[in-house]
Amino acid sequence: MVQKSKTQNGVSCIIKKADILLAAFLILVGFAASYVLSFGQTNGDTLLITVGGEKFGSYSLLEDKEIAIDRNSHINKVTIKDGVVSMSFSDCRGQDCVHQHEISRTGESIICLPNQVVLEITGGEAEYDSIAR
Repeated sequence: MVQKSKTQNGVSCIIKKADILLAAFLILVGFAASYVLSFGQTNGDTLLITVGGEKFGSYSLLEDKEIAIDRNSHINKVTIKDGVVSMSFSDCRGQDCVHQHEISRTGESIICLPNQVVLEITGGEAEYDSIAR
């Protein structure tokens, strides 16, 4: 004996109210988790730039500055202004690094994969750096 599912205008209804409630609950849990994880971040005080895995330089976020990175026939320009960092120019094809939001909190980064440039915020005092039992 084969059971037929209820149809509505010739289309079977597979999604139930419980499925919708479960999806809404999971979305709310995701938003809550992202809020909690971002709450512990503090403003950093140093920008660390690495190119091809090697340290290029370290710069204070307190001083406004433009930094030109010219390595392996690729050019990136980094801007530090009012304590925030952005990739203001890159000659890479996708331009994803240029369109990323500004960073200022410890642990945030901007990465230009084609040019192998990594901008990372360090320093500042975090509430904790690890939890041990």
